[in-house]
Amino acid sequence: MFDNSIDLTTLNELKEIMGNDFSELVTVFISDSQIQLDDLKAAIAASDAETIRHIAHTIKGSSANLGIEHLSAISKELELKAADNNIDSADELLNSIVNEYNDVKIALEKLI
Repeated sequence: MFDNSIDLTTLNELKEIMGNDFSELVTVFISDSQIQLDDLKAAIAASDAETIRHIAHTIKGSSANLGIEHLSAISKELELKAADNNIDSADELLNSIVNEYNDVKIALEKLI
């Protein structure tokens, strides 16, 4: 799971730099991401392309900062489509984002 989803080099560097604060960073990422996903679901249900783009951008950046590359990539794909007002595949991408988040969450919880 780590091989495809999380860049362990980035994660380990963060852990080394942050020391005891690393656990808090991961905990905040997990809780904030869940809120973002709930908001993303609502934006997709409302067909609000700009809000979808904004939330996908936020998820993309926060996951990239932790080395969670696959989640970042899927979020980027949704962000770019929403920026073009192309949200036809938003539900499918949301499912991919949620599934990836759930896998990553399990992996990260093992580290804290």
